[in-house]
Amino acid sequence: MNQRFTLLVAGDPAQRTGGYLYDAHIVSALGDQGWDIDVIGLAGRFPDANAEAAAALSQALEALPEGASVVIDGLAMGALPAVVAQHAQRLEITALLHHPLGDELGLDAVDQQRFHRSELSALAAAARIIVTSHFTARRLPELAAHYGLPLNANVVVVEPGVAQAPISPAAEAGEALRLLCVATLTPRKGQDVLVKALAGVAGDHWQCDCYGAARDPEFTQRVAQLIEQHDLQSRVYLHGECDSETLESAYRNAHALVLPSWYEGYGMVITEALAHGLPVITTTGGALRDTLPASAGLSVEPGDSEALQDVLSRFCHDAELRQQLRQGAAKARNELSDWQEAGAAFAGALTARPDLIQSSVPLRAGSQFAADWLTLREEADFASRSQPIAQLASEWLSERTQTPLVADLGCGRGSNMRFLAPRLGGPQRWKLIDHDPVLLEQAEQRVVDLRDAQDQPVVVETHCGSLEAFEQIPLDGVDLVTASALLDLVSQQWIDVLVKRCADQHQGLLIALSVTDGWHFLDPQGEPVLDDEDHWLLAMFIAHQQRDKGLGDALGGQAHDALVEALEKASYRVEQAVTPWQLAAGHYDFQPLMMTLLEGWAEAATEQAPDAAARIAAWLQQRQQAVAKGDLGVWVGHRDLFAVPTFSTPRKEA
Repeated sequence: MNQRFTLLVAGDPAQRTGGYLYDAHIVSALGDQGWDIDVIGLAGRFPDANAEAAAALSQALEALPEGASVVIDGLAMGALPAVVAQHAQRLEITALLHHPLGDELGLDAVDQQRFHRSELSALAAAARIIVTSHFTARRLPELAAHYGLPLNANVVVVEPGVAQAPISPAAEAGEALRLLCVATLTPRKGQDVLVKALAGVAGDHWQCDCYGAARDPEFTQRVAQLIEQHDLQSRVYLHGECDSETLESAYRNAHALVLPSWYEGYGMVITEALAHGLPVITTTGGALRDTLPASAGLSVEPGDSEALQDVLSRFCHDAELRQQLRQGAAKARNELSDWQEAGAAFAGALTARPDLIQSSVPLRAGSQFAADWLTLREEADFASRSQPIAQLASEWLSERTQTPLVADLGCGRGSNMRFLAPRLGGPQRWKLIDHDPVLLEQAEQRVVDLRDAQDQPVVVETHCGSLEAFEQIPLDGVDLVTASALLDLVSQQWIDVLVKRCADQHQGLLIALSVTDGWHFLDPQGEPVLDDEDHWLLAMFIAHQQRDKGLGDALGGQAHDALVEALEKASYRVEQAVTPWQLAAGHYDFQPLMMTLLEGWAEAATEQAPDAAARIAAWLQQRQQAVAKGDLGVWVGHRDLFAVPTFSTPRKEA
């Protein structure tokens, strides 16, 4: 990579919050080191992105040449996974994450889950992820595991630097103590908790100056009312947003920084305070537990106004404690890194090959994605599959042989075998066949303890190979060929070869969960919902289904009927069953699956119609919100079939 990239941020890049200041300092440091950086502010609403925001991000990415390096601030990309995914193969995308969007205070459970899932989906398209704290680096894999979504990119920590600053003088004897709070007025920053705590601090020899933009008018009004309610107008001041000179003067005149946040992705104001030799009184919320050295300040649990009142009182009334904390802050000051060091670390993260950075993800990206998807869908698959079809297969096999050999094509993590083996009577042998060695290894581990209907162990062997070279698939001696959720990926030629090979060896065929009749949404009463936008997006999805997926021009939803026709021409008797997913509105156990389905449909539609990326992103956001609130469920059409040759005779072992 050359020393050039584009940085995309939400809104005005000149905003004076921690995340924007981090971005600005990194850009400045890299500029000093010879990098050429274009900074673009995106119009629209973020992070709960609207159509204007989706269009702005889409247009900015489309304008970049093939192979260009782009860093997207997490605030700008988290709600727009489909737009990001559209350009993942064309551009070198780095995500810059300050803290997970779903961790913002004040979100209800539905919105929190929606933001987490959307952001993880967007991150899955990034070549690398840069985070600003070790806390966030630990948090992301936890979230990915919780939601069953892949975290494919490597995560690199580049902590903020700090500008050199003179040490602020200690309070003179009899001088009023000046407490400084630097934070936007939003619920997550906790100024309401601070005012309640200050109301219990005895004496009048202190004041608290709060600097920060009033981002939440309702919360700002609440804080002002609390100040008036506790008669603190002469000691607690809301100064609003200020320029850098005013803020620097506030640091130099302060005696301690107070940051009552519920949660921080890093807490840059803490290191800025330490750069001035100021003790810090804060919480343990998020990364703050890591950011503040124990000897340089006092910490309490977030939201505990009584505990905060106690440490504020101790600080204001104990001169010896203040001196100890100043000494700790001075020591921490000497260990701080500057922005040039942070810029060098950022440059190192950008120029390192993603595959050479140590990854927290144990599987290859493709394997991880497939494993997560297969895990998500397994419960819905088992609930939908036809029990009578499985019973027919069991009866036919028992008539044919005492120890049937079953081949599972594209076995993935072994879900098909996990469903069928307990339902097939008598001893069994299985061949698990897949192109992905990681998934194949997982499948072998997951089926090792499986028992048949008579509680006998099942013999398993694995074969790693592509289904494209069908003549090389080891099907000799097999009694039953089976597959699940595979058929929509294959071509007519592939089906013809499959049927001929099965017919030549008089083999049975059990193919489950083949996509057939598209999809639609369900209202809370289970009735179908499909408006004009859904129809349009479904058409894009169906067109994408028919692209070559590695097994020829895919038949998509037409594959099931094509297989039935080919089998009947080959003198097979075919039994069918309708087996749709019916994921009810408000069924929260299936919400992760529904969200992933929506993301997949949107990604497919975006690949099919890239010029409509903003429209698709708006559709995705609206439908995910409705699913998250329990207003919509999802119906996906599937069918199972079991086919046996009418010309075969049972073979019994001697």
